[in-house]
Amino acid sequence: MKYFIILLSVVLVAGLFFSCESYKDPFSANNQAPLIREFVFKPDPTLSNISADSLKYRSGEGYLLHLDYEDPELGSSATATVEVKFKFINGSGEFSHDQFINSGGDGLTFTAPAKFNSDIFFTPDTFGRVRIEMLVSDGVKDSEAIRTSAVFFENLAPIPSFTATFRSNVSPYRVEFDPEASVDRDGEIKELVWTFGDGSPPKTVLNKSSITHEYTEAGQYKVRLRVTDNEGKADSTEQVISTNNQPPVAALRITPQAGQAPLDIEYNAGGSFDPDGIVSQYQISFDDGQVASDVSGKHTYTQDGIYQVMLTVKDNMGLADTTFREVQVITPPIALLTITPSQGSFPLIATIDASHSLDPFGGDLLYKIYIDGELTYTQSKVVHIFETPKASAYLVRLEVESQRNGMTNSVTESVFVTNTPPIADFTYTPQNPQRTVEITFTSTSVDPDSTDRITFYRWSWGDGSSEDTGSNLSSIIHKYTSSGTYLVKLEVTDRFGGVGSKEVQIEVK
Repeated sequence: MKYFIILLSVVLVAGLFFSCESYKDPFSANNQAPLIREFVFKPDPTLSNISADSLKYRSGEGYLLHLDYEDPELGSSATATVEVKFKFINGSGEFSHDQFINSGGDGLTFTAPAKFNSDIFFTPDTFGRVRIEMLVSDGVKDSEAIRTSAVFFENLAPIPSFTATFRSNVSPYRVEFDPEASVDRDGEIKELVWTFGDGSPPKTVLNKSSITHEYTEAGQYKVRLRVTDNEGKADSTEQVISTNNQPPVAALRITPQAGQAPLDIEYNAGGSFDPDGIVSQYQISFDDGQVASDVSGKHTYTQDGIYQVMLTVKDNMGLADTTFREVQVITPPIALLTITPSQGSFPLIATIDASHSLDPFGGDLLYKIYIDGELTYTQSKVVHIFETPKASAYLVRLEVESQRNGMTNSVTESVFVTNTPPIADFTYTPQNPQRTVEITFTSTSVDPDSTDRITFYRWSWGDGSSEDTGSNLSSIIHKYTSSGTYLVKLEVTDRFGGVGSKEVQIEVK
């Protein structure tokens, strides 16, 4: 009778469990917490010059806040609801959506669908940083809290910028001013006002087209540009314009500026300019006896050395400027490494040979051989014994240094040293065992590696009894309480994790 009551209790509990699972009851023991997949402010696609987490503040305007969450038990129901809670870490504002019902009276707690993947509106109270924390509760468990933030900024002032190009280098000096680089990051520029610094009246322009002004006398003039955006915010910038002849500016780019011989470089003096005229002459000296007069081209250095490349430019009125760039031609040695053999069982005796490494210009070499990051040898050729196996490869790195210029080079090779797993086997007596009679099982397992040994035994009996494990179980006694056929398994492990196993069926009468 007692066993019948226990069995009936188990059946009732199991039925209750499966019933709860069938109807996805959120109060069941297996209830899962709601999951929030996304909670983020949607960027304004019209603000391409503003970071994605920044939004332009306009009083009373709502901004899209994307939510994606689901309750695992209730999400499939069109009428089930959860509680969505918001918390301000910074800032304040209001949330709104026709499916979110304010249930907390504080504007932060809402009754909402159990599954939601759409946008709600958020209206900030003022500009500044807003940080919001959100969690979803199904009444039993809460989701993990997730945060999002955005910076609501007031109208940004435009950024004025302009370039000046001389169209005449004699009086009257004609200068073209181009404001194209001026920008308004959150709107558009509506008005530009130019002041030329020579006493002439300011000039107002309603677009960003270039404008030309004439100066009748040589001198320095402070040109001022003031720009105003579509919301009335303004900023200005100034440049000093000099109408007397200015020297050119030499600019030289060399790629690459360092390398080994033969080193092919590309040079380009096209960045040189004359602020009030044109660059009329280029001369490049490569410091190896060669010169060039083209604005760009190629050159080859065949010998190691440090070269000072000199560029001189002249403008159309004879003024000049000079600049230098350094090119380093340093040829490293060539590192060559062979390992024979590079794979096999432990202990592995290998020859590490770096003797074919060389310096192309004839310098002597210094050798360093690292094994798994540890400096092991400083000879060019050695015999090394890898005494233990390794799951990953041994990394043998050769570093050679030229005594001619101190340059180094390196190469790495892999050596794979493996472990042969043990061979599991066992005998047992008596050969025809009877139930309740003790059976002696004796391991006859061996490890093929002469320097290895078996360190762990695992016996499985096939009768539902516990396994016997240990390091000293090469022989063990076991008895069976019932007749039948049993699968006995021995698993042996060596010092380096190699595993072998053997299974034998035993008939117990």
